Amino acid sequence: MKERSLVSLITPGWNGVGFIHNLLDSILAQSYRPIEYIYVDDGSYDGTKDIVLSYKQKFENKGISFKYIFKKNGGVSSAINEGLKYVTGDYLGWPEYDDILAPSSIERRVHYLENHKDCAVVTCDAWLVNENAIDKPIGRLSCENPNRFDRNHFVQALLSNSIFTAACHLVRMDIFDKTHPNRFIYPSRIGPNWQMLLPIYYKHNRGFIEDPLVYYVIRQGSISHSHDTLEKRLNAIDEYKKILRNVLSEIEMPPEDLQLYNSLLSEHYAYVMCDLGFEFKNKEVFSDGCSYFTSKNIELPQKIATQRKLLYESSFQKRKRLLKKKIFNILCKISSHI
Repeated sequence: MKERSLVSLITPGWNGVGFIHNLLDSILAQSYRPIEYIYVDDGSYDGTKDIVLSYKQKFENKGISFKYIFKKNGGVSSAINEGLKYVTGDYLGWPEYDDILAPSSIERRVHYLENHKDCAVVTCDAWLVNENAIDKPIGRLSCENPNRFDRNHFVQALLSNSIFTAACHLVRMDIFDKTHPNRFIYPSRIGPNWQMLLPIYYKHNRGFIEDPLVYYVIRQGSISHSHDTLEKRLNAIDEYKKILRNVLSEIEMPPEDLQLYNSLLSEHYAYVMCDLGFEFKNKEVFSDGCSYFTSKNIELPQKIATQRKLLYESSFQKRKRLLKKKIFNILCKISSHI
């Protein structure tokens, strides 16, 4: 009988004391073996270390190799870089500490890759659950996006029209080592899915499993929910662009491809800035987005033209109301002296 392929799982974690037990329990419950598990603690100080280490014997009793690594805080991508040094498996996944795997999650995805040799990555759908009711799904992560089955997924991922929950992906390690020859990704504090996946997607196919095999926990303290102000959203967008420009520059591709994809990024984030400016009623941010189209002598897309009309007309109407009120107050004062 053929020996089963080893699956390596890296979890980059920082202060996950309230959630990490769910992930660890779900790994213990996996129907697939062999697995090696690598937890990279990115400088936690909330007691996460004690919880993770308390699982060491449980993992080994279940036949799962277990490694705990502590490092100075540097962000999720730097933690992935550290974990990659210890990977020895044939397949690689990188679930985050607040993700949860369905019992057949690893087995189903390994089976898919072994039966679809044309795919270097397989991605599954995920159930959306609230942090206080993880047993009650409220939807699917894919939202049944019509592009979810696309084998050629590079542009979709580049423009954020893809599944980015880390636990949903499983990659072939031999392909990963070809596209990431130094086992190093851009060490951003957010990510690292663009860095992990885009170099693979550029040259290889990606498969999709319709069934949700992961639980994505919606929680108020997550990074995505912390972007609740205009300033935080702008800072995140700046970081996203840095990551993407860096990843594109590292992929071996013809200059014309690089120019095309950088242009697509510029257009994509022009739309993003317009939407953000409209959402926060900030004309400066909105104008920043519009500047891309004017600099290219491109007529504003209908959606953005409508946003601009609403944004500036609402401002005009407000000034008009204030002026009317001011005139009314002046007239009242005049009439009181007659």
